[in-house]
Amino acid sequence: MAGLLEVRNLKTYFYTQDGVVKAVDDVSFNVSEGETIALVGESGCGKSVSALSVLRLIQEPPGKILAGEILFGGKDLLKLSRQEMQKVRGAEIAMIFQEPLTSLNPVLTIGRQLTETMELHLGMTEEQAKQEAIKLLESVGIPHAERRIRDYPHHFSGGMRQRVMIAMAISCAPKLIIADEPTTAVDVTVQAQLLELIRKFTAELNSSLIMITHNLGVVARYARRVYVMYAGKIVEHGTALDVFHHPAHPYTAGLLASVPRLDEPKKVRLASIAGQPPDLIAPPPGCAFTPRCIFAVPECSSGVYELVEISPGHFTTCWRAREGKIAWKTD
Repeated sequence: MAGLLEVRNLKTYFYTQDGVVKAVDDVSFNVSEGETIALVGESGCGKSVSALSVLRLIQEPPGKILAGEILFGGKDLLKLSRQEMQKVRGAEIAMIFQEPLTSLNPVLTIGRQLTETMELHLGMTEEQAKQEAIKLLESVGIPHAERRIRDYPHHFSGGMRQRVMIAMAISCAPKLIIADEPTTAVDVTVQAQLLELIRKFTAELNSSLIMITHNLGVVARYARRVYVMYAGKIVEHGTALDVFHHPAHPYTAGLLASVPRLDEPKKVRLASIAGQPPDLIAPPPGCAFTPRCIFAVPECSSGVYELVEISPGHFTTCWRAREGKIAWKTD
């Protein structure tokens, strides 16, 4: 598959009164045309900041993209002017945000928020955009779309607001959609419906999808490749099959072990990862997971921290995995 997006050595820091927070620190990933990848990790690991950096939506100050390249269709988005970047957002790259109630404008109708993008990027008239907006709402499963288009975000339930966000994301048939925890605030049944909607539209549009989530079940079902993030860095990368069946980093193994399994007795206590995530103002040397890792050796703190290919297409930063000494088990 041809490459669509390539992020190289991205660094996004936040300058606070307490110090510099290294939220994204030398992160690289890529997505091909029509491919679905996942960024996985616990809260605060840098997943959402990576996505916002791609769209250049980092608020300055306190945030700043310090280094790296974000190549989209061969052009570096970090070198575009503000006006040029506005033409990319929505038209070529769209984002489904985590909290639709805070992402949607509370003083504008749903219809206006849908039509604005199409008028701007597709050159539609007000009436053309309105009719297309009604079709979009119908396509994402919102009943009485012709009437609901005049409603405001607070008139919709959480699941319906997220459907509106999906409609906005696909309105200009973008080449890339970024879904940032798109099902966090809804129940399990609605989660499944929304994820199937996203998969359906990305397939119809032949769009690429970056799925940002901590839900490994979602990753297993939808993603072809997985990037595991910890403390602002990529610690493992590979196909979903490799990462799930042969985790090459103890953090990945810990995440997998913490997922409930239907083939285990109900009374079995879920595994947890001991300790707390590191302070990103002063992260530990070497592998940031070392203080929480029961498999750590002295080289973990002093060795070179970089992704190494341990099998075709499967990369890890773990020192022990590089030596072929994978001591953890997930089955």
